[in-house]
Amino acid sequence: MSRAEGPPTLPETKSPDMEPFDMFEGLDPRSAEEAARSMERIDLEKGQVLFRQGDAADALYIVREGLLQAHVANESCAPILVGELGPGSPVGEIALLLGGRRSATVTAAEKTSLVRLAAKEAQALFARNPDIKRGILDVVRQRLRRNEWLKILSATIGEIDRAKYELIESRFTWVHLNRGETLFSAGDEADGLYFLIHGFLRVVGHEGADEDKVIGAVFRGEIVGEMAILSGDKRMATVVAVRDSDLVRLTKADFEEINKSFPAISLTIMRILVDRLRHRDRTSRRKSAVNIAVVPAGPEVPLAEFCRRLRAALAGADRTALLDGGTFEAEFAAAADLAKAADDDPLHLGLAAWLEELEANHDFVLYQTDPEATPWTQRCIRQADHVLLIGRAGDDPAASRIEREILPPEKSNAAPAQTLVLIHPDGSRLPAGTLAWLSGRRLTDHRHIRWDREGDFARLARILSRRSVGLVLGGGGARGMAHLGVLRALEERGIPVDMVGGASIGAILGAGIAMGMDAERLTKLCQETFQKDNPFNDYAIPVVSLLRSRKIDKAARRAYGDANIEDLWLAFFCVSSNLSSCGLKVHTEGPVWTAVRTSSSLPGIMVPVIHDGVVHVDGGVMNNLPGDIMRRQAGIVITVDVDSRENMCPGFAEFPSSSKIFWSRLLPWKKRITAPNLAEIMMATIMTGCRKNADAVKADADLSLEPPVQGIGILDFKNIEETARAGYEHTQKMIDTLPAESPLRRFLGAPSAGNGACPAD
Repeated sequence: MSRAEGPPTLPETKSPDMEPFDMFEGLDPRSAEEAARSMERIDLEKGQVLFRQGDAADALYIVREGLLQAHVANESCAPILVGELGPGSPVGEIALLLGGRRSATVTAAEKTSLVRLAAKEAQALFARNPDIKRGILDVVRQRLRRNEWLKILSATIGEIDRAKYELIESRFTWVHLNRGETLFSAGDEADGLYFLIHGFLRVVGHEGADEDKVIGAVFRGEIVGEMAILSGDKRMATVVAVRDSDLVRLTKADFEEINKSFPAISLTIMRILVDRLRHRDRTSRRKSAVNIAVVPAGPEVPLAEFCRRLRAALAGADRTALLDGGTFEAEFAAAADLAKAADDDPLHLGLAAWLEELEANHDFVLYQTDPEATPWTQRCIRQADHVLLIGRAGDDPAASRIEREILPPEKSNAAPAQTLVLIHPDGSRLPAGTLAWLSGRRLTDHRHIRWDREGDFARLARILSRRSVGLVLGGGGARGMAHLGVLRALEERGIPVDMVGGASIGAILGAGIAMGMDAERLTKLCQETFQKDNPFNDYAIPVVSLLRSRKIDKAARRAYGDANIEDLWLAFFCVSSNLSSCGLKVHTEGPVWTAVRTSSSLPGIMVPVIHDGVVHVDGGVMNNLPGDIMRRQAGIVITVDVDSRENMCPGFAEFPSSSKIFWSRLLPWKKRITAPNLAEIMMATIMTGCRKNADAVKADADLSLEPPVQGIGILDFKNIEETARAGYEHTQKMIDTLPAESPLRRFLGAPSAGNGACPAD
């Protein structure tokens, strides 16, 4: 905690002339007399400081008259107002109860009168009357939740006056869920909507009799169960608490009652609900987990340094707090007792209130666990929305003792998500052996970090905060060489690429980007592969395909080696089309060359690939621009569509015969007939079926790029540089015209960290 310079100057104290406070009712006569005798009266003028953030907790205060404001210091801007305290409110009670320091600076917003109970007298009073301590904590937690509810209401419906709030407050009901409890289940009668005030919820869909699928999350300040207001239909999904959570419930009858007096409020909420229905298939773009537990997956992990660097990366855009066992012990004199406190113990309740306040005042709270399965480690994981498991590449991949003893071994809808982060010393070579780390763990995701690159920590921070940039490269044969220019423009403008997805030629280039190749290296690889070696002159008897694809397979193996998708520096996926199920296959694991070869198997031109015993062809048949898949992973999506959609008509009343076209190209005195060839006709046919999906994807993208690639043949790789230049110039133009509100603007002008060093040759 930061500390302001200089202690506050308080006026002289006076004997209290006051009526008893509600929280002291029920005291025995002796305790009541001692409490009254121990209290001192303090009067503050407007602007006067009661105590400062970081001061020792030496007393408990209670407001008699007036108003206090609490501010928390912010490293990057002015102090943040985190609460207001009116008559009857206890002040500074949490730090006093836990033996810690003041978490905020408290100032009089107007002339204010308080009473002061010194720490020694307060602790003696609480020791004799533990119910008083519980009563104070109840008041505190109610105040915290009420303040958060006011913030959420204001953010939802704008400025709100006391009359409106009192009406809404009279109609809502508080609901508390313990970790693992269900708010409602699929099939339940829909009886109201809920605002999440504190905690974290997960939305689970049911695809079969025994199969559940996580389809979304509910973050602080969001609405859940809104369909009850519109239709009253039965619940379509189950909502469970990942950790202890508090909500406000509003029934349909309550909503209608509010609508009578303040129709503007209901109209605002209705607009929110309609917008959510319109985008019900999308996850929250800017929302993310708040509490992140950082857990070592081995004995030699440099956990403290990792947490420090991650906090620095997160703090660039978000208010981030870091708690570890040492800080916790230094902060609270009662830390040892807190670790053992039962849920109903006042110490536990005090800590819960303090953590709620910490969470409310920050975008992220990082909980650094101990190296062993200590009570502090258990506390960290209990508080977590998300668990980061940190391992060192090259160490024993077996589960650590903490994982075995504390993390839930079985899959649970109420368990926090787990992401494995593997640390590598540098980027001199691609990761290897990742599969051994993934086996046997209940992971949601995994990431690779190069210890010598701050850019990798920045990437992890963007992923955790839902600001990651996902690049989606569409299929289009040789037109896809425009992707090279797009990548170069992004590098020059400082726009990072955090994850890559693609189809067909987009998969070929996307895999190279995920391996760590920059635009220059990838361009050279394309020149060697498509111009020097030319895998498209390997013709076959056209029974299965026009090409034998042996040279194509050889080129893919040479380009990607033995790398698996799990071993790439960036998250990568590509798509192929399953001819048996007529479904889309999303490749996220296994050999890179196999996945890319499957995704780019143009039907009729290349030999299909048998994957898992089923015939697969080019992913572009079903989804040539898989931005919808990327949207589920990335906060910011850039799509690159190289489907030219040009008019293929040769300008004749009827299509020329093959012989006429052949002789027009062979004989120099014949006028050349320009007409699409077999490959172009087949490619255009493939594209036709998925253009509607591509249009929807582009409309949803944060940046939609369509380089001018008209006139470039599907297998025309002679002009790679020219095609790449078209992509480069188009991207530069589109970046220059980004709207002011575009999330990509925050990157412009920043030096590019690149997508990583190329693996060693």
